[in-house]
This record gives sequence, C-alpha cells and structure tokens, in this order.
Amino acid sequence: MYGGGDTLQEFKNLCPGLYLSVLDNTQYYFFTGGGTVLTAIEEGSPYGLKPVQALMKTEG
Repeated sequence: MYGGGDTLQEFKNLCPGLYLSVLDNTQYYFFTGGGTVLTAIEEGSPYGLKPVQALMKTEG
C-alpha cells in the first residue's frame, strides 16, 4: 500500500518502471490521501478501512 499524493509522485519519479508495472496489479493499492494511510497506521491495519473492505469484497 502506498499513500499520499506527494509520496505517489515521488514513487513515480524515482521508479517509473515499477510504478507502471504495479498500477494494474491487485496486490497493490494506492491511496491518494495521506490521511487514509495515517488512519490505517493508527488502527494497526488497513483492513478496517472502507475502501480496502470494498476491494476485498470485489476480489472474493
């Protein structure tokens, strides 16, 4: 999981090939808001977050 617009931009700039290769990979999830990542850290797991739960339901 990667999060925050600035973090994603740096990831894209520093590792463009890797960035492009994981965009469509369901093992990776990009949060555009850094606050969501902070919430996941505070809760100790990203699996309680509604966007992650929705993704897990569509994959199962």
